[in-house]
Amino acid sequence: MKFLVIRRPRIGGALVASSKMIRENKERALDLVRQGRLDCVYGIPGGGGSVSIANADSLEQLHENIAGSPLFLTSEWDIRPLTDYAKYMDGVAAALEKQSR
Repeated sequence: MKFLVIRRPRIGGALVASSKMIRENKERALDLVRQGRLDCVYGIPGGGGSVSIANADSLEQLHENIAGSPLFLTSEWDIRPLTDYAKYMDGVAAALEKQSR
């Protein structure tokens, strides 16, 4: 399963990320790309965090991957499941056709 993972810095929280945590998170994310657990990871300019496409066999595995981030407690996470675009659009078209009958 693929997931869109958006990480944003938690503003006003009790915990604040350090430069060490940032560097550790960078290395960890790049390792996850090399392992195939992330397809890609991008930074959001202006201190906006990051966005990645994650691979996991279950929600529990995805949570383990995210909870292992050095920035886990200092970030807010927005996670969206992803599906194959062609199959998704075929399903939408079929639903519209069924509705119009």
